[in-house]
Amino acid sequence: MALQFYLSSRPLKSGEKPITMSAHIANTRIQTTIGISINPDYWLDAKQKVKKGAVNAKGLKFNEINDKLDAISKAFSTFETSNNGTPTTRQVLKDILRDTLYGKTGKPKKEQHDFYETFDKIVATARVECKWSDSTIKKHNTFRKHLVSFAAKTRFADWTSDKLSEFVAYEGAELDMKDVSIQKDLKMLKWFLRRAMEIGVKVPADFITFKPKFKLIDKEVVFLTWDELLRLYNFDVPKDGTEVRLKDINGKIYKKVVQNRSSLIKTRDLFCFCAFTGLRYSDMASLKRTDITEDGINVITEKTDCALKVPFNAYSRTILQKYEDENYPGNLALPVISNQKMNEYLKDICELCGFTTPVKYSYYKDNARYDEVHPKWAVLGTHGGRRTFICAALEMGIPTTVIRKITGHANEAAMRPYIAITDKTKADAMSKFSDRKTV
Repeated sequence: MALQFYLSSRPLKSGEKPITMSAHIANTRIQTTIGISINPDYWLDAKQKVKKGAVNAKGLKFNEINDKLDAISKAFSTFETSNNGTPTTRQVLKDILRDTLYGKTGKPKKEQHDFYETFDKIVATARVECKWSDSTIKKHNTFRKHLVSFAAKTRFADWTSDKLSEFVAYEGAELDMKDVSIQKDLKMLKWFLRRAMEIGVKVPADFITFKPKFKLIDKEVVFLTWDELLRLYNFDVPKDGTEVRLKDINGKIYKKVVQNRSSLIKTRDLFCFCAFTGLRYSDMASLKRTDITEDGINVITEKTDCALKVPFNAYSRTILQKYEDENYPGNLALPVISNQKMNEYLKDICELCGFTTPVKYSYYKDNARYDEVHPKWAVLGTHGGRRTFICAALEMGIPTTVIRKITGHANEAAMRPYIAITDKTKADAMSKFSDRKTV
């Protein structure tokens, strides 16, 4: 058995840090806070104990805390030596920790509103009222799993600032999540607690002012340049089984065998259609023949219920004409591929096109910064088509007011990231004049 106690890297609002336990028993590992915190000045790393004479913010004395640590160690040691064949799972280890800290019979008073039943009711209501997309539903389902993993049994009364801090620390330490992802989960938790409060549930108000500091770096907007877009549009996908020689991000030669040519061709056309119209994947995938007029397309966007009129250009018209004699279910105008599969095929065809421009992705996780560099083809997704349209339109000098009428962006602020990209592209282009040698 390997068991260790240490302080979480994230401090609570009080300045104390949660004591975290890491245990490894029978090839099963558990890493979690134990619900007790202490000022870092009172913690002895070498001994994994609290200094003599110390008292934490909740009034627990050093000997009480150390006794708890000893009891946890003893409980896990006893389990390991006396285990009579019980499968060692993370839940079994969590139960041992819970029983050691709170006792097997010390059940808290039942609340009027069950935490997870209320969560499910609120989510079900919002799902209908707000017409959530599949991706939004999936995000909330994943968030619920994170909550259950952190506290399978919890009450609304538990969610004080300390509990919120422990949840943030747990997601970083136990779930190995990035700061940006933890921030999104915390936002969903606050949304849920606020909705619960609105329907009459008694919730500690701590979450309203709870604002931990996250280190966030703006994610680079990935799109195709106009030259890359035309290369993709005109790309003749090789036959299945063809071996293609390519260069990686460092210029090293490698080989790739072409597969799923038919799907790659459809993906090329669908992505380019988004890039020439500014449509989101969801709106492109639900486009019906009845939405098409002589001059363009009329759509009600799925995300915002916004009515858009998108004029044709030579490229978008040609793509639609290519499939006008086909019959697709639901009177669809294009050969729709699921978002997940299209993302996979898009990476394949963009790899074949040789889109290897380095894209740097930086993020923070548990106070440490990580930098990753990927070729453009590896990080391009279906939403890149819409981004490509906006960036291309800005570079062509089309006014933002016109672009917004096509894309449905609500205000000028939504365009600022794209304007910044375009300005940088122009600056990089102008710098080439300075790089030219004088005669």
